[in-house]
Amino acid sequence: MGWLAWLAAVVAGIGNPVQSAAGARLHEGMGSTALAALVVYAVALLGLLLLSPFLGLSFRDLGPRLAGLPWWAWVGGLCNLAFVLAGMLATRPLGAGTFTVITACLAVVASILLDRFGLMGLEPRPLSAMRLLGAAMAIGAIVLVARS
Repeated sequence: MGWLAWLAAVVAGIGNPVQSAAGARLHEGMGSTALAALVVYAVALLGLLLLSPFLGLSFRDLGPRLAGLPWWAWVGGLCNLAFVLAGMLATRPLGAGTFTVITACLAVVASILLDRFGLMGLEPRPLSAMRLLGAAMAIGAIVLVARS
């Protein structure tokens, strides 16, 4: 599973700026951020439904499973919505590189905090000099990419 997790992360990393650029064009062409976001999620839902037989998606006992989730489990959907909307609005003026570096940098910082305190069901991981150096380097990447 280790290599599969790395592959998934690589695909997501490549998809991040592609999604932002495509969303920005969709926003421009639709003339509405909300309508463009609805199209994005409609396409995603259709894709998920088409892939459901291969993903082992089961709707059995869905109600009790949903009811048993902690409140913060629902935040992921809202965070994704915020990312999609931000990408549509900010990718063209900032450029895909700057937008992606800003979001990736803040994702690194937020991830280190989530790990450090074991928030949202994650296993706590200690802060280390290397993790802090990596976060500082990510912040430096914003400056380097945004200035070019």
